[in-house]
Amino acid sequence: MTIRRTHTTGRWRRLLAAGLGSGLVLSGAALAAGPATAEPVSDPAAAPADLGSYYSEGYEHPSAVRLVSQLTGAKGLTPTVTPYRIGGTDLGTMWDNGAGEVLFAVGDTFGNWSGSGGGGSDWRSNALLRSSNADWQDTGMTFSSAASLPDGKAKEIIPSLKQPGVEHTTIPTGGIAVDGVQYLSFMSVNRWGDPGQWFTNYSRIAYSSDNGETWNSVDGPQWDNDAEWKNKFQMVAFTHGQGDGFVYMFGTENGRFGPVHVGRVPEGQILEKDAYTYWDGAAWVEDDADAAPLAPAPVTELSVQYNDYIGKWMMMYTTDSEDEGIFDLVFRTADRPEGPWSDVTVVGTSLDLPGLYAPFLHPWNEGPEVHFTLSLWGPYNVFQYAFTLDEDGNLINPNLIEDPTFSRSAPGAMSPAWSCTGQCGIDHNPSWGYGSEKQAWMRWNAGWIDVHQEVTVEPNTRYLLTSFVTTGPANPPVTVTGELGVRPTGPGASPLGTAEFTNVNGYKRFQVEFDSGPYTSVEAYVGTNLQGDRWVQTTSFSLVKVGEGEQPPVAVVPPAPQLVVSDECGVEATVVLPEDVEGVAYATSREGTVVTVTATAAEGYVIADGATSTWTFDVAAAVCPSPTPSDDPTDEPTGGPTDPDPTGSTGGPTGTTTSPGSTPSRSGGSGGSGGGLAGTGAAGVSVVAVLALAAAGTGLWLRRRSMTA
Repeated sequence: MTIRRTHTTGRWRRLLAAGLGSGLVLSGAALAAGPATAEPVSDPAAAPADLGSYYSEGYEHPSAVRLVSQLTGAKGLTPTVTPYRIGGTDLGTMWDNGAGEVLFAVGDTFGNWSGSGGGGSDWRSNALLRSSNADWQDTGMTFSSAASLPDGKAKEIIPSLKQPGVEHTTIPTGGIAVDGVQYLSFMSVNRWGDPGQWFTNYSRIAYSSDNGETWNSVDGPQWDNDAEWKNKFQMVAFTHGQGDGFVYMFGTENGRFGPVHVGRVPEGQILEKDAYTYWDGAAWVEDDADAAPLAPAPVTELSVQYNDYIGKWMMMYTTDSEDEGIFDLVFRTADRPEGPWSDVTVVGTSLDLPGLYAPFLHPWNEGPEVHFTLSLWGPYNVFQYAFTLDEDGNLINPNLIEDPTFSRSAPGAMSPAWSCTGQCGIDHNPSWGYGSEKQAWMRWNAGWIDVHQEVTVEPNTRYLLTSFVTTGPANPPVTVTGELGVRPTGPGASPLGTAEFTNVNGYKRFQVEFDSGPYTSVEAYVGTNLQGDRWVQTTSFSLVKVGEGEQPPVAVVPPAPQLVVSDECGVEATVVLPEDVEGVAYATSREGTVVTVTATAAEGYVIADGATSTWTFDVAAAVCPSPTPSDDPTDEPTGGPTDPDPTGSTGGPTGTTTSPGSTPSRSGGSGGSGGGLAGTGAAGVSVVAVLALAAAGTGLWLRRRSMTA
């Protein structure tokens, strides 16, 4: 059995012939096919956001997303081949079941997958898995159970006739839980057309009261396709309103060529079709035919959710690029479910993710990381990817690796973005890859081999490098080490970080977090030492910024301390330290009268080259001069020389004489500081007269005289 839901080889908007000679099934009755052409509906998608500044000149259509894990199939984080018998599958529309689990509905499923694209044996039209692991953002989603048969095999939850032209298959498109009941929209596919094109009979809502184990898929509300295959709600995505009591239903036409429309219904009336209203661009109206486009064609399988971190609604889908034959993975944002919706932001392209389709947002998204699942046609399985937003909803910290999956390489050649040490090349085999149809290989029998890429980075920034690696056994069978690593560019540089591996049976994720230090470019690599024949395969690289690194110290020039000399003899000078100097701390020490001041840098700072950081000061006090003899025999020395100038001028020694008949007397100290002379006159009046301050030698001296009036 082979299904056809692949991409077109040209632009998705081109006119495609609608199949002739097939019937449309409406509630079990056959109708004639519609007209032979499907016209374009709306304006082209907006131009993709510019990520060019992150990448090399001339590198176009970059992919910002990083692979977290493959979720389904033999290489899935949960190997779903046993016991669920899911070897190949797609879609994986998700919703919170309201009881701590995420329900995960997949499309056409094969127990024995063909190895490339949708096909194989043990076919079921759909299946349901359940997930509840708390570390889903780090490792990826794991599955703990399935809606299953007694032997554990995941069962088909919504039956199909499996008759092309009548009802080929039934595909789930969106789910939601309200008050413990699970609701799942599915499309009844009449037949597959050209790649990217199919024709549906109707879309219908199934419901389950036992956590998705059994479903009523017969009598739920139904949106019949019309004779022109143009009904606007054939592929449906659900989301809860933000406290307004509504469930919102976003819909597109069958295939991947129509625009997006929206309807809504009160939460308690999901199974009542008459309760639905549709946004016509100005109001909510009753007829779904009047629904106005919210985002222009072409829109593929889509999902919508409210993102608390950015405070907006987010819509994801794939669409045409500006360039022929390249398809973009995009998101838009809006303040309200009915819009207006922003221009697209491109987060991935088919150049790196060939055959990409069906991006479904994880219902537990929170914080700046946005996680979603994505189907890839070649590997025909479901993968978990992530990208990062700022609080305004802008894309930040994209994957800096160019050609991360080697998908841009020409046949028989290494990708221009990558280089080899030793013998290496590119394998092109979807069954050998991991998140890609191509993978790099290295093989030799002695020495060191690696595949590496030079990447521009910001200095002093933390990054996370991720790759997926598998190896063949060493021959002879010895333990051989290899590593995922990051090193500065140039010969002989020591790695900034490594993650070692030995023999790896099946792809395993390896990660290295490192600080870029002073470097503006680094080499990301996977390599191995050889002690005999050995091969290594690697793919799905990512290198993303995760935070600020250790910052280089800031150079500072410490201001010099100042010496303040006292204007009194016998008093030491003072060393005044600068105050509130950023990044500098001062310390003092003393030996005798010598004070040493040392400036040291605070954490995160360094004393600038050539700057002075140590100063020495002598703080010794000026020596007070010795007294000189007085010419007046009645004067008594008072700790300083006599002053012949009775006016006390400071130009030199000054002094005054006592009045006739007075008798001098001493009280307290004497000298230049801290002392004085006091006397008592006949009237009991004590007078202290400051007679002189004069410069003498290298210091100053003070004479005081006591006299009685």
